[in-house]
Amino acid sequence: MSPSILRACVVAPSSNARRAGLLLALSLMPIGCGERAKPRVPTFPAEVSLTFKGQPMPGAFVTLHPTSPPGEGVPTPRASVGGDGVVSVSTYDAGDGAPSGSYVVTVEWYKLVKSGGDVAPGPNVVPAKFASPSTSDLKIDIAEGENRLPPINL
Repeated sequence: MSPSILRACVVAPSSNARRAGLLLALSLMPIGCGERAKPRVPTFPAEVSLTFKGQPMPGAFVTLHPTSPPGEGVPTPRASVGGDGVVSVSTYDAGDGAPSGSYVVTVEWYKLVKSGGDVAPGPNVVPAKFASPSTSDLKIDIAEGENRLPPINL
């Protein structure tokens, strides 16, 4: 086959080739008959200041465990503590808050330690009782609207 004929085949495919390509493309597209996204429950902004021995806990991880079953498909609200010690709770998207209700709060803070030439998470700095929802005595309530919660000092 001469180069000009080959170029013509690549540039201008036959109608059969176009149809086959279209069918292939359509077969790879999602049809929309699969599982639908579950609706989100409403969330409400929540901020709290969290300190350990009076000092901010940058990088600490906070989880809000609902005291009542949250419903199918509702993620557990969580947050990382900012450099200023402020926690902005997220459920679906960053900073969107949490569904209204009562929660047990767990906190874990793994300060980084040098290990040879690497940096790795060290042991949890916070007392172990705050790492489990069955032993933590930190409780908060999220109400509809904005929630500015009282500071928590561990």
